[in-house]
Amino acid sequence: MKSQGFTLVELLVALAIFAIISALAIPQYTAFTERGYRAEATSDLLNCAQAMERFNATEFTYVGTNPGGDGTVLDATICEPLSAPSGRYEITAVTTANTFLLTATPDGAMDGDGIITLDQAGNRGWDENDDGDVDDANEDDWNEDL
Repeated sequence: MKSQGFTLVELLVALAIFAIISALAIPQYTAFTERGYRAEATSDLLNCAQAMERFNATEFTYVGTNPGGDGTVLDATICEPLSAPSGRYEITAVTTANTFLLTATPDGAMDGDGIITLDQAGNRGWDENDDGDVDDANEDDWNEDL
């Protein structure tokens, strides 16, 4: 009589293959989604910078774009970043009459990714090593250098 089904060895081999594939695929997927979320935050910074330039063109100052004061989120009538409601980044601004500095601070799932910055002159920064500043070598852009 011929038995039907899989042997224990066959099931263990299949499980081992699945485990190896998972061990390789999950970190790659996580890195891919983090890059996507970071791209969303950089897009938000660019959109908010354009909104601030429009505000400056009519008001002749950047002051007033974040009614809570420096280091607070922008007024929703000025800019509504897509990454903020999802809880991945918080977009804040520091403004003077002639300058602004937008900062995307990682939060939630992106915590530990490092701040991303953009100023009125278009200077970009990304704290790749997450030490709290964008003054280190290769942190003067939004590219992955590490």
